[in-house]
Amino acid sequence: MTEPNATEGLRRLPWTGPQGEPEYVMPGDDTEHFADRAEGHTISTARNDAAYALTMADRPETSPEELRRLVRTLASAVRDVVSVAELREERLNEPVYAPAARAMEEALRAALSQR
Repeated sequence: MTEPNATEGLRRLPWTGPQGEPEYVMPGDDTEHFADRAEGHTISTARNDAAYALTMADRPETSPEELRRLVRTLASAVRDVVSVAELREERLNEPVYAPAARAMEEALRAALSQR
């Protein structure tokens, strides 16, 4: 028999506790609103960083050091967006969300196959 997971049914938040440990919240808690906004801000920031990096990469006067700094910034943005994607995947795989996610996936596949 397997032990029940203490975090099952909880949402992992996009920030960590004081010791770097994951933090969780019950679905429906007011904190979820802040978590949603934090995830949205992460995606928006990465989008802006990508646009800026592309602009700078096209400028001949951009120095190699500036390009290295941009690569570090973009690598950090990618890492943050991957974290958001993982958090969202966890929620989609929760038993409560999984049937809706599967139904949406099937509907999208059916619509795309008609093209």
